[in-house]
Amino acid sequence: MNKQLDEVFRNWLAKLATEWNLPIEQVALSIGDEEIGNRIQNYPKVYSALVKKPFDIKYFANAARECWVLSGQYVAMRFNMFVNRGNEATTVINALIENFPEDEENARKRIQDFLESAVLLGFSTPKNTFDWAGAARLASLILTILHPSRFVDYSKKHWRALAEAFSYELPLPKASPGEWVIWAGKFAAEICETKTYQEYWPTSDPYFKPLWVISGITWEIPPRKAVPDPVDPDYLSFPEGAEKRRLHLTRERNRALISKAKALGLERDPALKCEVCDFSFIEEYGERGKGFIEAHHKQPIAELKAGSRTRVEDIVLVCANCHRMLHTGDRTLSVEELRKLLVC
Repeated sequence: MNKQLDEVFRNWLAKLATEWNLPIEQVALSIGDEEIGNRIQNYPKVYSALVKKPFDIKYFANAARECWVLSGQYVAMRFNMFVNRGNEATTVINALIENFPEDEENARKRIQDFLESAVLLGFSTPKNTFDWAGAARLASLILTILHPSRFVDYSKKHWRALAEAFSYELPLPKASPGEWVIWAGKFAAEICETKTYQEYWPTSDPYFKPLWVISGITWEIPPRKAVPDPVDPDYLSFPEGAEKRRLHLTRERNRALISKAKALGLERDPALKCEVCDFSFIEEYGERGKGFIEAHHKQPIAELKAGSRTRVEDIVLVCANCHRMLHTGDRTLSVEELRKLLVC
């Protein structure tokens, strides 16, 4: 473990906690949250497209377009130009991913070969200059999804900013895009090995790939103060010990699951009423309350076990008042129990 990197990382989080006037745990919970959620939700879909036999470029393109790494007017436009080359684009992607080299030198050459083909097939400007940065985003996205412990989705600007914030050594000035992609993966892996990362970003949840987390954080440098939905009221008090706290953080951080639960709730009821008292934020506050509700997990923290998974069916959508009441007292009430306590 890189002790110096660990110290810098912890101090960086502590400084944000002071600036935002939040506990460091809550900073870790919210920083890069939406970016991480996009990776958790969409990268497995792109993986399915990449391993599909025979490879279907349209299926791949539709999945990849949901990934924010390829968002932005120019990158998206050039990606569309690339995939519209059909069989040519398929050949180039297959040449990148088949039997990808283990050693660094051949990996760098493989990435560079892909980039040189990609800029000819669509990643270029109207003035016929090559968009190496856009092509590198696509290459790194593909490699991140197929080799999540080795690569990260890449933008030179974002990774340079994180390295400077962490006082981490940059590649040599004349480094190729392929060398930068490899460097970024190694940098992220070192962060994931620190005690600070392992304390605040639990790795037991199979939804989470550690390097995806760092990528999400990197794409929000400098970090913006998030305003996440309130977490469970007992978020900062864990008498069951550190492991229970880690499991709880893992569960709370699964934003893709909570987003899905809310989407299903909206399909059932556009007013998104509390499942205990029928309060609706949009009915009470108009557009300001649209889509707002809190997510309550049915299973109490004390019953969590390592490797436990939360399903959509385990989420209950409730208003803030009922959420607090569910957790008030010496044990967490069920929705049915709290509903019986309502004074009509």
